[in-house]
Amino acid sequence: MKLFEVIPDDLFSILASPNRVLYSDALDVLYAAYLENLKIPEDTLYSMLRSKLEQQLADANFDGEDIDEEELRDISGRARFLIRKLCSKGWFEKERGDNFEKIITFEEFITVPGYSSRLLELFHQLRDDSPIRGYSYVFGTYSTIKVADEGDSTYDKMAAIYSAYDNTQALIKVLQMVYHNVKHYFKRQREMQEINEVLASHFDDFGQKVVETYIRPLKIKDSVPKYRGPIQRTLIKWAQDDALLLAISNVAFQDKRGNSLEECRRDLLQKIYWVKERYDSIENDYLDEIDQQVRRYTRATTQKIENQTNRDHNVRGNLNYLLEALSRNRRAANLVEQIQPAFQLYEQSFLSQKSLWYRKRPGKHTPSEPVMVEDPAVNDEMVKQAEQLLHSEYGRSAIASYIEELLGVNGICYSKDMHLTSDKAYIMSLLSVLAASDTAANYQIKELDGKYSENGYEIPQLQLTRKEGEK
Repeated sequence: MKLFEVIPDDLFSILASPNRVLYSDALDVLYAAYLENLKIPEDTLYSMLRSKLEQQLADANFDGEDIDEEELRDISGRARFLIRKLCSKGWFEKERGDNFEKIITFEEFITVPGYSSRLLELFHQLRDDSPIRGYSYVFGTYSTIKVADEGDSTYDKMAAIYSAYDNTQALIKVLQMVYHNVKHYFKRQREMQEINEVLASHFDDFGQKVVETYIRPLKIKDSVPKYRGPIQRTLIKWAQDDALLLAISNVAFQDKRGNSLEECRRDLLQKIYWVKERYDSIENDYLDEIDQQVRRYTRATTQKIENQTNRDHNVRGNLNYLLEALSRNRRAANLVEQIQPAFQLYEQSFLSQKSLWYRKRPGKHTPSEPVMVEDPAVNDEMVKQAEQLLHSEYGRSAIASYIEELLGVNGICYSKDMHLTSDKAYIMSLLSVLAASDTAANYQIKELDGKYSENGYEIPQLQLTRKEGEK
């Protein structure tokens, strides 16, 4: 589905108009009304717009807007215009009251569509300076799995697997956000010229919003190395217990997690091993990369603070002051060219660990002469050894003994009783199917629905039954 099949075409047009600041504040008021009321009367939104945006409505310039003269006359009319504008662009809809008295009084209520509520929440979060605490994902995963493992509820174990998958995905998103935030602060620091700006950005913004909010808790409170082992051990223990995994798959199937029991089982195994692999690589792929970027940023910030603090007391500071003045003066181009040979000036930039890597370009493919492949000669000794192996380990007598052991006293067995623990067991299971077509065989095979998998081997679901009168 395409984006504008879900949202109206003109939804974002108000954020590109000259009054976009007023409209964005009005959307935040709409979000506040949405949070405070289950049913939002239009008069309630009108009162909130008037009280919270009174000065902005009075100062706004509505030239070029489709506002009536009566609406433009006072604050009340301008607030009504905002409601009409937001409704016409699709940010909310209006409906009449749902009982007789409200219909008679023509009271209207505002309903916020799903796409609008999500966007309003996103806009509010972007405006909010309070940090989002994201360090509970690892401990939350550990706690959920630990409680489920200690209890007897199969449903709790199923829910714990899906919760671990969701929490790990959320943790990866947080780590990606932290990595890109460090890059963003690095770029901002390089563009700053005043020492107070550098100090405020490093200690107030970066220190509080990145280090204290995300990095430090990941190292101490929500430590990946601390909880990784118990999480992985418990999940793998569940995955290797066939009876337990089957029970969990049944619960997942009853909970509509998949269209079939086998699909639920496969989905649970995929999520378990995905979580395990993420925790195996999370330190190397994410935490170490973030630490490296933080060290580079901190080192560059420290050098810049030292340079700007001592710029009036040493040659390097004076040279820095000179170069900054030349960079801001376009008419000093000739002077820059004159001092270029003396100072060897270069553009300021930085290297990362991938800066010296180049993509290998494939060369032009030219056809080559065909290479003749000769089949290796097979001597009589090799043929004799192969025949001896087949007759000794996979002969008719070996197959008959294998089947008799499977059928036992009850005279019936299934695919799960074949214990596919090795290549030999897998080959014997296949040979037993082929041998059943022999009229002299003392057993018969019935193929059931589905497939059976064990230790990477997969065979159809089979039922082996001893023929009547055979023993």
